[in-house]
Amino acid sequence: MKREHVQRTWLAALALLAVAGPVAASSPEEPEIAGSMMGLLDGQEREWFIVRQGADSNATFTELGDHIKIDLVGFVEPDDWRVRDSLSLSITLEDGEVTQFDVLHAIGATAMPPVFTSDHAALNLTLDTFNVEGVRARVSGRVQGILALQKALEEAPSVDEGIGISVEFDAEASRLEY
Repeated sequence: MKREHVQRTWLAALALLAVAGPVAASSPEEPEIAGSMMGLLDGQEREWFIVRQGADSNATFTELGDHIKIDLVGFVEPDDWRVRDSLSLSITLEDGEVTQFDVLHAIGATAMPPVFTSDHAALNLTLDTFNVEGVRARVSGRVQGILALQKALEEAPSVDEGIGISVEFDAEASRLEY
């Protein structure tokens, strides 16, 4: 069961990151900053930009009744959406409460291992704000703790080789409707 969750997490992260590059290349509009994630990663000050370009955004949310899924992907450069060093957060809300979250810090050119992940990690996520107005939602909060290192897809992540994270996020997410 846990392996299925890990595989679904990877598939979601891969889908988000795979869409980001082609979206940036195909949209004629200039990218605009929709938010940021900033704080400490492995003891170093870091910042990731969450970008919107035209109708496409790296900060999205979907609603299905009381079930809300929020996805944020931040990149080191606002005009260069490379997977390497990106940071993604995926947050699930049920009746307004965080019921699940996943964090992925890609350290290679893809979202495949080796990566730092929230699977088997010791993390806390605090959601300070989630306010929806029309097709946009303000999302802010903090994630802190230890991300686990996953060296290969078939291996379990290891907190012993993990890195510390203390990052605040604040973004304007776009509603995805199907």
